[in-house]
Amino acid sequence: MNYNVIRVLVGKILVLVGLLMFIPLITAFVYVEDLMNIISYIIPMVSLLSIGAILGYVKPPKDTKMGAREGFVIVSLSWILMSLFGCLPFLISGYVKDFFTAFFEIVSGFTTTGASALTVDELMNMLENGGHSLLMWRSFSHWIGGMGILVFILAIILESKDGSALHILRAESPGPQVGKIVSKMKVSSRILYLIYIALTVLEIAILNICHIFDEEMTFFDSLIISFGTAGTGGFATTPMSVGLYQPCVQYVVATFMIIFGVNFSIYYWLIIKNFKDILHNEELRLYFGMIIIAVIIVTAQIVNIYSSFEEGFRHAYFQVASIISTTGYSTTDYWGAQRWPVLSLGILVLLMFCGSCAGSTAGGLKQSRLLIIGKYSKAKVKTMISPRRVEVIRLDGKPLDNKVVDSTVAFFILYIVVIGLGALLISIWNPQMTAEDATPTTMLSASLACLSNIGPGLGAVGPAGGYAGFSWFSKLVLSVEMIAGRLELYPILILFSRATYKKST
Repeated sequence: MNYNVIRVLVGKILVLVGLLMFIPLITAFVYVEDLMNIISYIIPMVSLLSIGAILGYVKPPKDTKMGAREGFVIVSLSWILMSLFGCLPFLISGYVKDFFTAFFEIVSGFTTTGASALTVDELMNMLENGGHSLLMWRSFSHWIGGMGILVFILAIILESKDGSALHILRAESPGPQVGKIVSKMKVSSRILYLIYIALTVLEIAILNICHIFDEEMTFFDSLIISFGTAGTGGFATTPMSVGLYQPCVQYVVATFMIIFGVNFSIYYWLIIKNFKDILHNEELRLYFGMIIIAVIIVTAQIVNIYSSFEEGFRHAYFQVASIISTTGYSTTDYWGAQRWPVLSLGILVLLMFCGSCAGSTAGGLKQSRLLIIGKYSKAKVKTMISPRRVEVIRLDGKPLDNKVVDSTVAFFILYIVVIGLGALLISIWNPQMTAEDATPTTMLSASLACLSNIGPGLGAVGPAGGYAGFSWFSKLVLSVEMIAGRLELYPILILFSRATYKKST
């Protein structure tokens, strides 16, 4: 284990997070917020820059090689530390009194989950009493965590000569297979971030054009919504989420949620006019096919609930886009007064499992894993019928390594186990929740929604609900699930495994 390279990279990440806190600090000055709000950023910024500089720039290591273990440890440790420091503005400013609530909120931000443990009163207090910078910080954390803070580091640090930096990308990026889109890791990371920035700026610009038709869509709101959409997070400025805005805004946000759920390599292929690979990409076809089928079924079921076909279609399109992209924005309370039919709710739950494409900013199992699991199951059935038959599992026409298939199946099993275990743990103790709220539906959907980085679930954690009623223990469990889900389980498990630190491994 190369502890020196771990120390240096973790230190550089802390410095970067400290520098990124200038965004909410500038927001605090723009909105002329209280001195305590300004101090609430200065303290963690100074701490992050000081500690990060000591770790990252004092005695640089001679050996910069890293293996898979170092990559996993760097990623896991970085996400935990940036969450611990990132929650300090909520506590120092006084808007959030409880550490576990503040930690849950920023973890939900960085992991692009969008689940909020704030009450409606606390959220409105921020908006109405000078907490714009905190609203900016928690939504900007979506944007930071969406593409990955370590991917950004890879885009600006020197390229490792042996290409070992790829281990970091594999540890942080979602999906069963991660590789370079061009020969150099540093160039690949830059391309990914340039695409990410360009799409974010495009959405901000279009939402500001929508201001012509919707006065509620201010420039501040366009930033908040765009950061939440780009990172597929879901934090908004009001408890009404995107339901506050006019249909034109809702259609724009829904479309961009789908766009950010696509593998970013597709956009690079689009730029270089590699249309052949785009058309033959099985994951992309499954992703859009699932969206189209889900929207058609849900629209047919809910159209009678709303005043017009357009309204029913819009809510169906928006919620399908929101759930499959794991963003978590909402335009209607599908669990409340206008409760959707069971089949429509079942489709949303299924989409919670599925998620979007690998290599996107979204969570969930990923479409590529669904394809691999489906093809693996089909191959097993065929070999049971004809034991001597040899089945080769292919994706996009290319044979998959057996290690990829085995790890995908193992991930699926582990994913289901963690959802069930998380639901059991958060059911242990929640004294503030009523019997009507503390139901199996609430616990299972909360665990699923946090592990899949979606945010809203069903029951008490539905689109009009939240996580404020959970105990500190449950919030901690769900926070761990959010980080584990964002890093796709293994990095967190490896961080706390004794075998990781043994020299013999």
